[in-house]
Amino acid sequence: MLKSLLIRLAALLCVIGAALVFTEQGRAVLRPVKQMLDFRAFAAELPVATKVKEHQVAMPDGVTLATDVYLPEGGAAQKPVVLVRLPYGKRVYGEALHWVRLFSANDYAVVVQDMRGRYGSGGVFAPYPNERGDGVATLDWILAQEWAQPVVGTIGCSALGETQVLLAAERHPAHRAMIPMGAGGAIGTAQGAYGFYGFFEGGILNLASGFGWFQGQGGKTGDLMQAPPLDYTEALKTLPVIGAVARYRADATDFEELLRGVDDPEIHNTWGYISDRDRFDVPTLMVDTWYDYGIGFSFQLLDMIRKGNPESRFLIAPATHCDMAGPLSSGAVGDVPVNPQQKVDLDGIYLSFMNAHLKGQAEAPQPTFQSYVLNRDDWLGSSIWPPRAAERKRFYLRGKALSEMPSSATDTRIFHSDPSNPVPTIGGAICCTGDPESRAGPLDQSPLESRDDLLIYTGESLTQPLDIAGPLRAVLHVSTDVRDTDLVVRLTDVSPDGKSVLIQEGALRLRYRNGFDTPELMQTDQIYRAEVSLRHIAYRLKSGHQLRLHVAGSSFPRLARHMNTGGDPYRESDPQIARITLHSGAGGESFVDLFTLPAP
Repeated sequence: MLKSLLIRLAALLCVIGAALVFTEQGRAVLRPVKQMLDFRAFAAELPVATKVKEHQVAMPDGVTLATDVYLPEGGAAQKPVVLVRLPYGKRVYGEALHWVRLFSANDYAVVVQDMRGRYGSGGVFAPYPNERGDGVATLDWILAQEWAQPVVGTIGCSALGETQVLLAAERHPAHRAMIPMGAGGAIGTAQGAYGFYGFFEGGILNLASGFGWFQGQGGKTGDLMQAPPLDYTEALKTLPVIGAVARYRADATDFEELLRGVDDPEIHNTWGYISDRDRFDVPTLMVDTWYDYGIGFSFQLLDMIRKGNPESRFLIAPATHCDMAGPLSSGAVGDVPVNPQQKVDLDGIYLSFMNAHLKGQAEAPQPTFQSYVLNRDDWLGSSIWPPRAAERKRFYLRGKALSEMPSSATDTRIFHSDPSNPVPTIGGAICCTGDPESRAGPLDQSPLESRDDLLIYTGESLTQPLDIAGPLRAVLHVSTDVRDTDLVVRLTDVSPDGKSVLIQEGALRLRYRNGFDTPELMQTDQIYRAEVSLRHIAYRLKSGHQLRLHVAGSSFPRLARHMNTGGDPYRESDPQIARITLHSGAGGESFVDLFTLPAP
């Protein structure tokens, strides 16, 4: 009964909403609690001198977008502007209203706009062919207002961040600063990523997130913002995958379009995501978390941004998607404790950044990369990433061990991947599922380790702490008895009590082993080299702990199951068991690479 009630509530609320939470010091932080706010109550708490007026802002094609302007009285007649564009309802979405409160109290005009096809705006929603042009037209409209200085900053998380990055690629002269958070989903084909809304990892659909978002939030016009409740556990089993959302939502969404277009440049080149053609010059404070599904994409975006604006920087918190401060208030992310005393004043950081770039105020020097080191419980500042002091360390897959020495002999181990009995997901980089019981982040993976459909490699017990800081990757040599299948690779931290807590994980659909723009099926029983990205991390393994690697063929429901037939994986319904052989040894070593900091 309780689960049914929670599911119904989740269907009525925003999938990744944020509410205002006050710490013991009274400073506001953001936490995603799937909560919408009552606008009348919110407006009643604003200073009396703050005016609120709704406008219908015309786009070049005649579509009008519902736009609220919050204008503090007093101070300068013309004010710098903070713009927030969102698909979640400008007068109910907790995060957007938080930015209104923060910046209007500091003499900024704040503009909050429903994106095309969402809530009060006209037109038809799609991610994201219209967002660049709509953003530019909105900036032009702002500049024409008598209350606006010609300087605009943007802020927000997830879709609210992705639209900022797309706008920044247009290089509008009034766009002087941006703070995109959890915005890796803005990347398309740039740097070979093929992320598209953050719904693809290693060429595989992030099923739980993708289905959850489009089923719950995928309406294309303002009258279709609600979705019926459902049992997510059963719904995620739907085959073929391409019809999953349509089965549970009567109106059209873009779920099927994303699956059809990911391999078709004639389709995905029209979507508006970031490509290698894009250039940036907007000063940027990128913000993300270690267990955001798009953290790797955020690093790639920042690399592009810094080529045009080298002063841009990155803040990485110990958290999950859009939960920038929650764990530092509650004391844990997933199963990993964090130190509440290491909490930072995020609002103060954001305000200082905007003041520097929109008001010309001095800002204290900050490191280019500022990241929280899990289990060491402190912040690491560095001018480059990985940090200059970090050294590459390689662990070879040798027998059932992770070894710093390669094997002189050839080792082979076999496992099977059965789509009818996939390896279950436990935590990790998962978000936006719509399921209130879904947990994300670094959780204990030991319940999986008795299964016979994954391989385990374990390192020696550490005699001193091992600090990891940088990107992680696994290089595996594999052969299979099918033309295509998936690899899921997971790095864990094994403690003396037997817990095996996730550090990071990654995946690859093997047809994309040569790049996402050059899919190629395999020949059966031929050995192929596959490189799997496991995102990035800053993490300490304590003395007495062990490093462990999992290799499997699935992680369901986080990732869509592969039917292993070699056909279109999203249109197939008949599963086939794949036999996968992992090879390691002379002439074809399999290994995991990471970056380590000098011993403390």
